[in-house]
Amino acid sequence: MDKRIHILTGHYGVGKSEISVNLAIKLAKQGKKVLFADMDIINPYFRSNEARQILEKHGITVVTTKYANTNVDIPALTGELRRYLFDTGYSIVMDVGGDDAGAHVVGRYRNEIPDGEAILYYVINCFRPETTTEDGVVKILNEIRIASGMDVDFIINNSHLMEHTTVSDIEKGMEFARKVSNTLKIPVAFHAIMKRDDIRIGNDVKEPVLWLNKTMGLYNHLRFSE
Repeated sequence: MDKRIHILTGHYGVGKSEISVNLAIKLAKQGKKVLFADMDIINPYFRSNEARQILEKHGITVVTTKYANTNVDIPALTGELRRYLFDTGYSIVMDVGGDDAGAHVVGRYRNEIPDGEAILYYVINCFRPETTTEDGVVKILNEIRIASGMDVDFIINNSHLMEHTTVSDIEKGMEFARKVSNTLKIPVAFHAIMKRDDIRIGNDVKEPVLWLNKTMGLYNHLRFSE
């Protein structure tokens, strides 16, 4: 995470937006000036722009598609993002839409993304139907790689069953992510785990863990804690 630009991709519904928001907040708490770019043009109803109030509360600048949070879903991206891509004073978190269709948006900006300053993450959830096998994960990863014009640098494991997630499920997701990592020779950046009083993991987990605060969903704005 020593690079300036963090681009999160993955299959539709794996939880990229929740991770992106939490990652941006973490960077802001480290004293960095942060720009959050909501680049999801695929799903107009479940965008990270929904968490704008939380992001701005932490001093994070938010750039979004022109039609975010509407039922109009066309690639009308603001040109404002280009200015920040070249401003080395900002750390940038880019939440990209699902699969290769969303990754094409990254491809549009590829020439403006400075080489050596960006990390492309691939978020996986072994409980999503299309990514329950290594072959499924690899297929979608290759599609994203081609569409974005970038290689995947890190895997993020976000394996969960929403509110039904158990510690056993989390452990299964960790093991699956390690197998994928070994197959692809791509390291696991961290395991993303939603904070819950009944969720505890052992101290023997080798990879970092990003504990998530729930931010998606209107009622969660009232529940957010520092």
